[in-house]
Amino acid sequence: MVMLAIPVVRAQFCFSPEQPQLGQVVSFTYSPQTTPLAADSTIEGRYVRYGAPNAMQLSQPTSVALTRVGNEYVGQLVLPKREVAGLMLLFRNSKQPKRADLNKGQLYVIPVCDATGRPVPHATGGQASVFTRSHFIYEAGAKYDPNWVVTLYEHEILQNPDLRPQYWSDLLAAQVKQRKPGYGPKVKAGIESYLASRPTPTSAELTTAAQLYESMGDFPKANALRERQKLIEPTGSLVQKDRSMAIRNESDWTRKKIAYQAFLTEFPTSSYLPALTVLMTDGYFKNNDIKGLITFVDQQPASHIDALMLNTMAFQLADERRSLPEAEVLIKRAMDVLKTQPKPKTAVGNWETEKQTRQRQLLNTYARTLEQQGKYTEAYPLYQAFINPDDIENSDPRVTERYFLCALRTNHVAEAQPMAEAAVQIGKATPSLKTALRDWYAKQPGNTVAKADAYLTNLEADLRADLRDELQQLLINEPAPAFSLTDLQGRTISSSAFKGKVIVLDFWATWCVPCIASFPAMQQAQTRFQSDPNVRFLFVNTREGGPVQRVHNFMNKNTYNFVVPLDTQQKVSNAYKVQGIPTKVVIGPDGRVRYRTIGYSGNPETTVNELSMVVEMLKEGK
Repeated sequence: MVMLAIPVVRAQFCFSPEQPQLGQVVSFTYSPQTTPLAADSTIEGRYVRYGAPNAMQLSQPTSVALTRVGNEYVGQLVLPKREVAGLMLLFRNSKQPKRADLNKGQLYVIPVCDATGRPVPHATGGQASVFTRSHFIYEAGAKYDPNWVVTLYEHEILQNPDLRPQYWSDLLAAQVKQRKPGYGPKVKAGIESYLASRPTPTSAELTTAAQLYESMGDFPKANALRERQKLIEPTGSLVQKDRSMAIRNESDWTRKKIAYQAFLTEFPTSSYLPALTVLMTDGYFKNNDIKGLITFVDQQPASHIDALMLNTMAFQLADERRSLPEAEVLIKRAMDVLKTQPKPKTAVGNWETEKQTRQRQLLNTYARTLEQQGKYTEAYPLYQAFINPDDIENSDPRVTERYFLCALRTNHVAEAQPMAEAAVQIGKATPSLKTALRDWYAKQPGNTVAKADAYLTNLEADLRADLRDELQQLLINEPAPAFSLTDLQGRTISSSAFKGKVIVLDFWATWCVPCIASFPAMQQAQTRFQSDPNVRFLFVNTREGGPVQRVHNFMNKNTYNFVVPLDTQQKVSNAYKVQGIPTKVVIGPDGRVRYRTIGYSGNPETTVNELSMVVEMLKEGK
């Protein structure tokens, strides 16, 4: 019998009995002298059991207690009674785990022997599996030596030829990783030789062979093997994958439905079916076949349903006020699925916590579907169930608005009022919520519209003060260059005509998307001061890069009552240091530039509030 020489210094690591058998207790002695741990005093052992390749995933690294005796460490391990071919150990500093002795990368081995003293099958090949099929070596921050792994596999197959079916692909994969000169032809010859030795290769063997070819970049041979595999298993995974991809790539909705139904009939337990079902669910929605969607979803097991997808669909339908009864059905199904749903592979962290978060999302959608149908009495308790009055800072302003409006319609304002007020106070209230709160307050006994305005102003007092302080820091003081431009009506617009007034200049162009997006907010700001003769808004068209008629056409299509001076030569925008558009410039009554901002935040209310505050501050002479 040929024995593999494992270079372990006997005085460094030895064990007893020297030919241990299954079920026996093995005592070992480790001497760290001449090892990387020679100067360490806190040493522990780590070991992993090994056996046949398909059993490696069952073995987890485990610590073993060591007792120091002089300069050596002793310990004991119990060999299991079955399915183990040996143990592999490393030693490390228990306080600095990356400081380890790996026996020059080969680890310390206790192979199991049979009654005759011969190493049992897998006693050598299993060592290679520890390197290639477990993370044990990586735990110590090391990598294995492909040359040593190839040696171990070759020795196992030489000693136990009947185990070749279990090791042939691992050996060839190791040779690919080894990358010795000429490895490609050698590995390919090994693949062909093995397959030729099998009268009827299994599907798994063909799959493995195809993967080996792919690892070397030989995709034609890999594909040829997969086609061969399809012939062996006409209803196997590869055929299912091809059919699944065909359904995904089918652009015609009618043909896609037919193909899916055929797939479901032929492969009712396919692993591809859940993802295909989610795909079809999305298809019904995107094709606006809501009735068909309800029927389809009703036929599916919970494991094939994406609760968050149904939630998104139901909320969109509710928000758009279409198919509301169907939206209610969808969200109810989503809630039922979530109750029994196991942790998805995509979920991270604590599943129960994540599940509660998703439940809140679904409750929000359920409340929205009921509210949009006028079922306020049913919707209000749902809002109460998921809304958190103590976390208004992180709440969605739109949800707070809907909660308060629902409370209004169900005579529960007293419960919702504190949260609405808090939202206003910290700037997390929508304009609709503030209007609803003010209008409700005005209707209370003894109140007036003036009192309601004062009530709202008082709620926003701290917020306005903070905004005022913030904007005060942003005020500038630069000369305002004189200008004279012609507007779209042919009128002369001259800065000299606005002495003593606050002038808001908005530099824009028709091609500028952010400029146009900011116009509704700018309209609101202009409307706020429309009765004030000391405030003027001018929407200076600049950098247009096209015919003036384009500006005329834009203004004719829209209802903005803007004064639009034309800065066709960009002289005014350059004079006012406009670096990009949209740029808003505010000139104070003293004729000096006091404020400049570029871009658009996308928040109309913020734009209106900030610009209005600047205008008011300048009117006050700040």
